[in-house]
Amino acid sequence: MKLFFLLISLLCTCVFVSGKQNAGVLPTDKDIDYGDHKKEKMNFWKCDSESHIGVLLDIHGGGWMGGKKDESKHPSQLQKGYHLASISYPLVNEGDKQPQMLHAALRAVQFLRYKAKEWNIDPTRIVATGGSAGGCSSLLVALHDDIASPKSKDPIERQSSRIAGALVAGAQTTMNPFIIKERIGEKTFGNPMPYQPFGAETIEELTNNWEEYRNLVLQCSPLSHLTKDDPPLHLFYNVNREFPTSKSPNGIHSPIFGEIMLEACKKIGVECHLQYHEKDRAQPKVSREEFLNRLLLGGS
Repeated sequence: MKLFFLLISLLCTCVFVSGKQNAGVLPTDKDIDYGDHKKEKMNFWKCDSESHIGVLLDIHGGGWMGGKKDESKHPSQLQKGYHLASISYPLVNEGDKQPQMLHAALRAVQFLRYKAKEWNIDPTRIVATGGSAGGCSSLLVALHDDIASPKSKDPIERQSSRIAGALVAGAQTTMNPFIIKERIGEKTFGNPMPYQPFGAETIEELTNNWEEYRNLVLQCSPLSHLTKDDPPLHLFYNVNREFPTSKSPNGIHSPIFGEIMLEACKKIGVECHLQYHEKDRAQPKVSREEFLNRLLLGGS
């Protein structure tokens, strides 16, 4: 393994280890336990700085059923001037179900605050990011009420779970199957994410027994947690807008999810930016890079 040093960065110089060509940058701290579950592991890429700096927390996608955390980062990702972290978490295809994924994401934020002094993190500058289910989890964390328990014997549980914002791609903003059917189309349910993470084998089982599943589904729907004191959101969708959706991959990542969140945010005054894949649609005034720079670096 060879040791390289990045010569140029916005605010700091990041040290990284590179293996084979294109293998990427290995984490400074690898497979750190942030919770009790065997899948609650965190990788952390530390950016050297004299002052505390922000951290971008990446939550992987995969429908809450599969996927894995980042094990390396491209060198350019470490030239931004903030720390990076990625997590693994409980998965449906390994026998788990919601709300374990939600709780893991919240716990990861608390863990970063717990490690703030050791890892030189500015606890006011934590942003969650991810695609698809990872984006949904990121939105859940951003909008969820603080779960801090100041009197807990566990020092991690005493930490706040609130974050500075979320930047997501292809994220589901609601898991309510009736809203999804009405606003996006029933072919969305060709993807099992709207029902299997909640313990249902089919969408019919979930909808026919809605009162049994309702509280859990809404608990894991970002829209359910939206309040006027929530942090800013940036949503990007990489499939074309269509209604009704013609196939499940388009439906489960439909920009209409973004429209649903944007409409709700506008009503109560929460900052929200929606970016479409289609260039002929209106684009947000704030780019993704500008959004992250403001929240993590303090830029305008």
